[in-house]
Amino acid sequence: MHPGPDVDLTPIINDDEAVERWRDALAAVFEPSVVSTMRLPGMAPVGYSGMDGLLSAWRDWLKHWESYRDEIEDVIDDGDRVVVVHRFNGRPRQGAPETTHKHATVWTVRDGRIACVDFNVPYEEALTTSGPAN
Repeated sequence: MHPGPDVDLTPIINDDEAVERWRDALAAVFEPSVVSTMRLPGMAPVGYSGMDGLLSAWRDWLKHWESYRDEIEDVIDDGDRVVVVHRFNGRPRQGAPETTHKHATVWTVRDGRIACVDFNVPYEEALTTSGPAN
């Protein structure tokens, strides 16, 4: 699911063929009715449903970035919840300085499949809502 810290995600998410390959490869990992939430800067969290919603969440997030690379720093297994700590490097527009930010994604697993994903959770919030694995 994660292409690695040296891969710019912005062109991939806008490549329909790459997205279809991604969708086919991950269909068995996600519940068809997966619920996702994307926290966009300055806005209340936005909810999405299904695999199309998951794609829309990523496209809504990445449309604000000229380039966006993401590195996984830590994975905290909390039973049916998994907190993935990310550090991203992104450039909001061509010629702008690159910014670095730390955030988390909270994954909820049910019956071996991903049922819920909460993207761009502030780092401290994700750690305080996870269980004793911290």
